Amino acid sequence: MVSCEEDLLVYDVDNGQTLAEFSTDGASLATAEEGASTTVEVAVSTRSSKDRSIEVVIDEEETTATPDQYEISDLYIPANSFVGTITITSNFEALPESGSTVLSLNLVGIEGSDASITHDTYEVELFRWCTTTLDEYVGTWTGPGAWNYPTQVETFLNEDGELMMTGLMFGWIEIPWGEPIVTSQPVKLDVNLETGEITIAEQPYATTTYEGEPQAAYYLRGTGTILNSCEKVLQIKPVLVQPDGAGVLTGPRYGGPVFTETIQLIASDAPDSGDGDGSSEE
Repeated sequence: MVSCEEDLLVYDVDNGQTLAEFSTDGASLATAEEGASTTVEVAVSTRSSKDRSIEVVIDEEETTATPDQYEISDLYIPANSFVGTITITSNFEALPESGSTVLSLNLVGIEGSDASITHDTYEVELFRWCTTTLDEYVGTWTGPGAWNYPTQVETFLNEDGELMMTGLMFGWIEIPWGEPIVTSQPVKLDVNLETGEITIAEQPYATTTYEGEPQAAYYLRGTGTILNSCEKVLQIKPVLVQPDGAGVLTGPRYGGPVFTETIQLIASDAPDSGDGDGSSEE
C-alpha cells in the first residue's frame, strides 16, 4: 500500500497578495429632492492593522454624469476588515428633469498593496425621483406604442382606489394586425410607488373583428416600470393573449421587437375615482 499526502495551500491573509473586486456590477439611484446615496462594497483577500484607502478613477468614456451631479466619499477599508465601502451621493437639482445619467467607476488599487483587481467596473445610474400618490397617475397618456405605432392610453381610479388603464396595444391591434376594436374594458395595474414596478395580471381586455367577422376575445397581461416619477413617464411591456384564437401574441413571434409602450402623462382630466368603469364600445 502506498500512501500519498496532499500539499494543502493555505492562503496568507496577512502577507499574501491582495485580490480586490467590486461586489456588484452597478445600481440605480433614484434621487428625491433631498438627495440620495448608495454604497458599493469592495472586497479584498487580505487584512491590515490600519485603515486602507480604496483607489478608484472615473471612466470618462462610459460616464455621462457631470461632477455636480454626484459626490464620492468614504473610500476606505476599516482596519482588520476584508470589506470596504464607497458612498455615492446624488444631487437632485443637478440631474436632468427627464432621463438619467451614468457614473462609471474603475477600481485601480488598494492602499499599501500591489492588488490584483478581478472585478474592476461599477456603474450607477442617476435619475430624479419624485414622491407621488396613485391619483397623480390619472389622465391621458401618449407616446410611441408597440412597434412605434401611435398610442393613447387613459387611466382612472376605480371605486377601490386602484389604477385602471385602457388603450394599451390598440394601435398595434388596429393597424398592422388589422382588427378594429369593437369593445374594450380597462385592466388593473398593480403599482409599487417606492420601486416603480408595475404588474398587470392577465385580465379580459378587448373584442375585435377581422374583415367584418368577430374574432376571439383578447386578454392582456404585462410588466412595466415608472421611468420618471417627476415627469410621469411609464414603460409597459404588454402581452396579448387570445385563448380561443392565436394564443400568446408577442412581438418576436411576428418578426418584430418585444411589445413596448413608453407613454407620458399629458392631462389629468380623467373622471374622479369611481366615476364610470372605463369600458367602451367602439
